[in-house]
Amino acid sequence: MLKLLRPKQLAKKTNHNTLRVLRIGLLAFYGVTVLLVLLTLTWITIRDYHQTMQEAEKYNLSLARSLDENATRAYVSTEQAMQNIIEDIERQGGVEKSDEYVMHLLLKDKVRLTPQIRGIITIAPNGVLHSHGLEYPVRKVSLSDRSYFAYHRDFDSTRQYINEPILSRTDGKWLLPITRRINLPNGEFGGVVLSGMEPTYFLKFYDSLQLPQGMKVELLRSDGIILVNYPFNESKLGLNVRNNDPLFFEQLRLKRSSTFIQNENGEKLVTFIVNQSDNPLIIRLSYDVDSILASFKSQTHVRIALAAALMLVISILTFILMRQIKRAEETEARLHLTQFTVDESPDMTLWCDETGKITYVNKSMVKQSAYETEEIDQLSFTDLFTEITSDEWQKLLLQLQENKPTSFEGLLKNALGKIIPIEISLSRIQFQNQFYICCTARDISSRREAEQELRRHRDHLQEMVMERTAEIRTVLDASPLAIMLSMRGVIRLVNPAFELLFAYAASDIIGLPTHQIFSSTERFSETSQIIWSKIASGGVYRGEAELYRRDHSPFWAMIYAKALVPGDMSKGLIAVIEDITSQRIAAQALRQSERLNRTIIDQTADGFLLIDAGLRICDVNRSFTRLLGFTRENLIGRRPEELWPDNAARIFPSNLSELIDKPQAPIDLELNNVDGKSHPFLVNSGVVLDDQHSIEHAYAFFTDITVLKKIEAHLVEAKEAAESANYAKSSFLANMSHELRTPMHAILSFSEMGLGKTQNQEIAENVNLYRYYERINASGKRLLVLLNDLLDMSRLEANKMTYDKASYSLQQVARLACNEISSLINSKQLQLNIQEPEFESSANFDKARLTQVLVNLLSNAIKFSPVGGMIDIHFINSAKLKDGQAAIGISVRDYGPGIPEEELEYIFDKFIQSTRIRNGGGTGLGLAISRQIINDHQGQIVAENHPEGGAIFTVLLPCESNALDGA
Repeated sequence: MLKLLRPKQLAKKTNHNTLRVLRIGLLAFYGVTVLLVLLTLTWITIRDYHQTMQEAEKYNLSLARSLDENATRAYVSTEQAMQNIIEDIERQGGVEKSDEYVMHLLLKDKVRLTPQIRGIITIAPNGVLHSHGLEYPVRKVSLSDRSYFAYHRDFDSTRQYINEPILSRTDGKWLLPITRRINLPNGEFGGVVLSGMEPTYFLKFYDSLQLPQGMKVELLRSDGIILVNYPFNESKLGLNVRNNDPLFFEQLRLKRSSTFIQNENGEKLVTFIVNQSDNPLIIRLSYDVDSILASFKSQTHVRIALAAALMLVISILTFILMRQIKRAEETEARLHLTQFTVDESPDMTLWCDETGKITYVNKSMVKQSAYETEEIDQLSFTDLFTEITSDEWQKLLLQLQENKPTSFEGLLKNALGKIIPIEISLSRIQFQNQFYICCTARDISSRREAEQELRRHRDHLQEMVMERTAEIRTVLDASPLAIMLSMRGVIRLVNPAFELLFAYAASDIIGLPTHQIFSSTERFSETSQIIWSKIASGGVYRGEAELYRRDHSPFWAMIYAKALVPGDMSKGLIAVIEDITSQRIAAQALRQSERLNRTIIDQTADGFLLIDAGLRICDVNRSFTRLLGFTRENLIGRRPEELWPDNAARIFPSNLSELIDKPQAPIDLELNNVDGKSHPFLVNSGVVLDDQHSIEHAYAFFTDITVLKKIEAHLVEAKEAAESANYAKSSFLANMSHELRTPMHAILSFSEMGLGKTQNQEIAENVNLYRYYERINASGKRLLVLLNDLLDMSRLEANKMTYDKASYSLQQVARLACNEISSLINSKQLQLNIQEPEFESSANFDKARLTQVLVNLLSNAIKFSPVGGMIDIHFINSAKLKDGQAAIGISVRDYGPGIPEEELEYIFDKFIQSTRIRNGGGTGLGLAISRQIINDHQGQIVAENHPEGGAIFTVLLPCESNALDGA
C-alpha cells in the first residue's frame, strides 16, 4: 500500500491561537468527561436496579415453578397411592367389608413408599375410623364432624379433595388431609380414604433450597386457603388470603402466572403461580425488596467511590495535560490516529493529484479493486472509474476548485473486470502548497438490489391493498365497533374504531402478526383453533377473550368472527371486536356486593324483614326467625298484619310513601312471637326506591331490647335507693353537726377561760396548764371548722343554704378576709400583695359566704406557700362568664408547687385533696363548698397553674349593670 504523507510534518507549525483553542477544548473535554462519568454512574445504577429486580423476578418465577413441580409430584404420587387402595377397597365392597389388619398392612406399605405421607386411614360410612397405616388395632375415633367427610358423603364426586390443614385426632400433629370418596357397586357412599400429607415434608424441601433471607413461601389451595407456609407459622394455616381482596385474587388466578410489588407490611416482590397441571394448588412467593436490593446498594456505594476516584484521576490528568499541551508529541499522535482511521475505514478512500494520478489508497480500496499495491501506483483515477472521461474529470476539478465538494454514483472496474456500483464523494485538500483530490467511495450493490426488490414488492402490495381497501373501506370507517381483517395470521386491514381501541395507528398495526393483540402466541393459537372450528363451515363465532393494547394493558372483549370464504383459511377472516371490560367488572362488583349484603344481613344480631310494594313479606334473616320463633317458609308471602294486627301499621303503614320522608327514629314496640309471648323491640323501618323513585320494597330492622328493659328497671330502682341514702346521709350530717356544736362551744369557752387564768407564767404550774388549754382551744377550733364545713355541705346538698345577698364592694370583702386570716400569714412570714384598683367593684352577693370562700382560698395559698414567700391578690374589673354575661372577680395566686394538670377539676370534688399535700390536714370540703356557693351566686370558680410556678384560683361574679357602666 502507498503511503503519501506523514503526520509529523503537520505538527511543526503552531501558534498562540491554536494553543488557546486546545486549552478551551481540553477544559470542555474535562467538563464533558465529568458529566459523562456522572451520567454513566446514574445510568449504570438505574440499569443495575432494573436488572436486579428483573433477576429477582426471574428467580422468583423459576423458584415458584420448581416449588410447583415439587407440589405437583407430591400431589400426584399421593393420588396414585390412594388409587391403588381405593381400587382394592371397592373390590372388597366398601370400607366396612374390608379386613382391618389387611388394610393396616396395605396402608402401612403405601406410607413407607410415599415419604410425603405421614399416614393413610380409611373411614367407614358412619364416620368412624376403620383402619390406620400407623397403628393396629386402630382407635375408633369419630371423624363424621370433619368437613371433608360431609363433602364426600353429600357429593358423589370421586375426585381428590384437599381439605384445610387440621390437627390429627390420632397423633395431635398438623397434616394436610387429601381425601377421596369410595363408591359401592350400587353407587352408594362406601366410606372415605384419607392421606395425611406432612407439612414438614414441604418445609424440609424448602430448607434444602437454602432460600435467601426475606423470602416467604405459601402453598395455597385454589380458593386461597393456606396449606403450607415457610417460614412455618401455624397461626396462619387454614387462613384464606382471598378474603383480603377477592377481585384481585381472581385476576391473579386467571392470569395463572403473575409477579407484582406489594406494599403490605413493607415492600415485597410477590410471585403468584397457579399449578400448571390443573391441580387445585397455587404457589405464592414474597421476597423482601430490601433484601433483594442489599447487594445492589453495596455495589452502588462502591461505584460512587470509584467514580469519585475516577474524577480525581481525571482532574489530575487534566492538570498534567494543561502543562504539557505545547508538546509536539500530541500532534504526532493525533496525525497517526487520523492515518489509522483512514486506513481501517470500511469505506474505500483514495487520494490523487490534479492530473488524476493515484497517490494513496486504503485497505478497503485495495480489497475492492483487486489490484496489487504496485499496480495501483501506476493507475490514475479514470482507470478505476471508467465512466468518468477526461472532460468530466476537468469539470469535477473546476467544481472542487470552487470549494464545492461533490457526490455522485458511478461504477468501479476492478482488476478482474467486475463492475461494482458505488457512491463517490470528492473533496479538494491543500497540503504543503499542493492540492490533492480526496475520494471516498461506498459499495451500493446491496442497496440497489434491495431497492429493486422493495419496489417490486411495493407495487405488488399496493395492488392488493387497493383492491381490498376499495371493497370494504366504507363499511369499516362507519362502524363504531373495532373491525379487523386477518389473513394467514397477519393483520391486513383495520378501521378507525380498531385504532382507537388498541391505540395503534393503522400504518403501525397493518402487517403485524395477529397474535400481537393477544397475551401470547399460545393463547392466540388456542383461540384461533376455537374460532376456525366454528366458522369453517360458514358459521359465526361469538365469544369472550382477553386482548392487549399497544401499551400491553389487557382488556376483555367480545369477538364476532366470520370466514371470508368458508372452508378456506388462506382467505382469512373478518372480526368485530367490542370492549366489554367495564361490563364484566360491573357484573362482578354487583355479584360481590349482593353476596356482601346478604352476608351482613344474615349475620347481624338484629332481625330483618323485607316486604314488597304489595305489603307481602319477601325475605327475612336468621336473626328474625330466631328472635320470634317463626320459620322462613311460613313467613314468605304473608302480610305483617297477620302476625301483629295491632302494631303492623306502626311499622309499615298502608301507604308506604309515608316512610320516604319519615325521620329515622326507632319505634319502641312489643311484638308477639310464634307462641304469643310479648317481647320488646326497637324497630327502624324505611323504603327502597327504584330508578324512577317509585317504592320497590320496604324494610324493617328489629333490635331485641329485653335485656335493656331489665337493666333500665334495675337502674331506676338503684337511683331511687341512692337518692334515699343521700337524703338520709344529709339529714344525719345536719343533725350530728348541730348536736356536736353545742358541747364544742362549751369546750372552747372553758379553754378560753383557762387561758385567761393561766396567763401569769411566773407561777410554775401555770406554764404546763397554759400549754394544755392552748392545745385544747386550737383542736376545738379545728373541729368546729370541720363541723361547720359538714353543716354547710349538708345544707348545700339539700338546697337549704340561705343567702343574704346585697350590693357589696369586692375590695372591702377581700380586705376583711385578709384581716381574718392575718395571723396565719404572719406565722409563715408571708408577704401579701394586694392590687389596689382604680375604682371599687361591687356586685350582688352574700358578704359572709363570699368571705368564707376567700378565706378558704387564702388558707390553701398559705398552706402551699414556702416560708417567707408571697401571695398575690388581683382584682378583675371586666370578664365574661360561660354564658357571656359580664362579670367582675378576684384571683389569688401562691408561689407553691402548683396543681397537677389532671387534678385542676378533680380538687373541687368533696373530700378530695391535691396529691401535692405531704403533711395531711384539712377535710377536702373547702373547695367543694366554695364552688357550690359561687355556683349559687351564678358565678364560677376555676383553678389553673401560673407559667412561672404556683397556682391561681379565680372567682367571677355577675356584676351589677351600674358597675359595668362605671367601668
